[in-house]
Amino acid sequence: MTHAFFKGLLFLGAGSVIHAVGGEQDMRKMGGLKSFIPWTFLTMGIATLAIAGVPPLAGFWSKDEILWKAYQSSAVYWGIGVVTAFITSFYMFRLLYMTFFGDYRGTQLDARGHGSHGNDAHGHGEPHESPMVMLVPLMILAVLSLVGGLVGIGNRFENFLAPIFGSVEGVEGTSHSTELLLMGVSVAVAFLGWWLAYLLYYKRPELPQRIADSLGGFYQTVVHKYYVDELYAAVFVKPLIDGSTRILWQGVDRNIIDAAVNDAGDGARHVSDEVRHMQSGNIRSYAGWIAAGAAVVIAFMIWMWKEAR
Repeated sequence: MTHAFFKGLLFLGAGSVIHAVGGEQDMRKMGGLKSFIPWTFLTMGIATLAIAGVPPLAGFWSKDEILWKAYQSSAVYWGIGVVTAFITSFYMFRLLYMTFFGDYRGTQLDARGHGSHGNDAHGHGEPHESPMVMLVPLMILAVLSLVGGLVGIGNRFENFLAPIFGSVEGVEGTSHSTELLLMGVSVAVAFLGWWLAYLLYYKRPELPQRIADSLGGFYQTVVHKYYVDELYAAVFVKPLIDGSTRILWQGVDRNIIDAAVNDAGDGARHVSDEVRHMQSGNIRSYAGWIAAGAAVVIAFMIWMWKEAR
């Protein structure tokens, strides 16, 4: 339930940002948008805090519950969850800093921070806030992302769904102090991801590029997703396209189907051309054709008479 609140808010907030910058979807061409779209910034900021699991927002309660149950099942599962929570916090605050903080990296603005309408590729002008029809759903989801997690206090959901899923017994030896310790770790990794994103994408924005350059080929391999897409394109996509082009399109479609249709049309045109010359308007020509036709009919009748005898 809490995931629906803040994740839905992030998706709609992304749409509001894209609307504000005229369809641009590359965060590297954004920045500084909090002064242009403050309501979108505020609501997406709340969603970011929630999905990162910062207390007391909705995501904190659900994330803590998930990690606690994972720990009861296996410490390995809990460790995977903690690492995932850290990565989530990092990339979400990275999004927030790259999009809303720093200098605007899109259309060139004048000294007052205003852009000329029609200067960018879309003729969109400076970024601007979305209309209320887009903002009101963001505000509603932002409120739910703030307080929606409180519904979980008292294990209302767990008790409500118990007849379906059954109850999960805790691991022997765990205690309330252990739960508090694990909750502290969960909150700590959320703030750690926040701090790392702040350092790399706000305080020292030149660091990510320097780190990427230092990694060399490994970074390029990761950027290209281990070249899986390139390999798939070379092994499957390109041969399929080439085969379709040369065999199905040029071979079958053009040389057989189109050629048959075109040749039939050419043949009909040539025949009609020849027949057309029979209609010359010359009476002597018409008489000659009649005589020739009569001769053919007489010859046919004589041949039939002989066959009958």
